[in-house]
Amino acid sequence: MKALKSDPAKTMLTITTGFLVFFVVFKHDWLFKVALIAGLIGVFSTFLSEKVEWFWMQLTKILGYIMPNVLLTVVFYVFLFPFAVLARIFGGPDALKLKNKTASVYRESNKKYTPASFDHPW
Repeated sequence: MKALKSDPAKTMLTITTGFLVFFVVFKHDWLFKVALIAGLIGVFSTFLSEKVEWFWMQLTKILGYIMPNVLLTVVFYVFLFPFAVLARIFGGPDALKLKNKTASVYRESNKKYTPASFDHPW
């Protein structure tokens, strides 16, 4: 994996901007105070900016392991599972031919192939 270039000032600006956006949306005073503190740390203290950036990167690593699983679980149970249940309840014929009702799985096809049939195979 390629190592990221460290830029504590940009990280602090990003954190400040994020808290300001949350302040505009949710109207909680503490969000503005945290944004102000983060902005001041980013401007006046390189040492603290590096420490905050290290913590932020550790947090992103942890979230990088957790969030894909959460998102895939939500997609599965909100979209795919209900669709599968409805297809099972109201499903008509076996569209994928998963139920073997005959002695053989061979299907005879009496299609006449021409050279034009092979132009766009997909």
